[in-house]
Amino acid sequence: MVKVGLDTPVSGLYMVGKTYASRLGKLGISTVEDLLHHYPFRYNNYSIISSASSVNTGEVVTIQGQILAAQNIYTKYGKKIQKAVVADSSGQINAIWFNQPFLVSSLKSGASISLSGKVSFFGGKKSLISPDYEILKDGKPPLHTGRLVPVYPETYGVSSKWLRSRIGPLLELLSSQVPDWLPEKFKQKHDFVDLYQALKQIHFPQNMIVLDEAKKRLAYDELLLLQLEVLERKKTWEKTKLTHPFTINQEKILDFISNLPFTLTSAQNQALKQILTDLTKKEPMNRLLEGDVGSGKTVVAAIALYTAFLNGFQSALM
Repeated sequence: MVKVGLDTPVSGLYMVGKTYASRLGKLGISTVEDLLHHYPFRYNNYSIISSASSVNTGEVVTIQGQILAAQNIYTKYGKKIQKAVVADSSGQINAIWFNQPFLVSSLKSGASISLSGKVSFFGGKKSLISPDYEILKDGKPPLHTGRLVPVYPETYGVSSKWLRSRIGPLLELLSSQVPDWLPEKFKQKHDFVDLYQALKQIHFPQNMIVLDEAKKRLAYDELLLLQLEVLERKKTWEKTKLTHPFTINQEKILDFISNLPFTLTSAQNQALKQILTDLTKKEPMNRLLEGDVGSGKTVVAAIALYTAFLNGFQSALM
């Protein structure tokens, strides 16, 4: 068996291969770590588990029981309907699907099943119409029903159900292989959960409380990484040496300013002084000029462009 780690390519995972790896690539997923950080964008609340005899039409519920029978029904108009009869300790209910004849081969009599969906009338009886389903095995908790079920950004050939089926086992397999880059004292101070727990709960939350805790931790990580990336870019930027630092022709710039039909404000003069100082340095200027509408940002920018012109360079105002 191939050892799986965070840097393992998804093509090396069980039941993935090259075809699915290519599809996952369209979602920006190339490694196991990418897959674990492919977060759901919403959740279907299938956490209400009801008895077959107590459900009401219009409710979204989960029913867990045993399959009594499953068959394809062909209408006189050529439509194919799949019908399964499911029983729990309280009674029976029908599950109905449309134009999926292959389902019947998966719905074996006697198998334990979990169904989640909306209750409606069909053929005069309360039924689950096109419910999500999964066969329950070995006492394992369900992934696709009976809980807060994650729904992911998808692409052609990669459904949320497929993603859940791959991410769930990976989380169990890698429980001791997800390093946490935040110090323990820092996590305690800000009440952050461990990174592994955050990943586990963002994908398969037990309830809304732990889901909110996971979102809080992962949102912080995302902002922290963005800030570190910005600082790294700034550090690299500052190391860049210009071959043409500007010379400030004070006489011509003052003449330009004196011919304006208005007098610059103290804030404009202060911003201009800082910009012109930056332009004389050997490091590139990276500056944000911020102000309300009508505060005079454009004239400050125009003077900076004029300075570039005086130094024999072209500029663009966008």
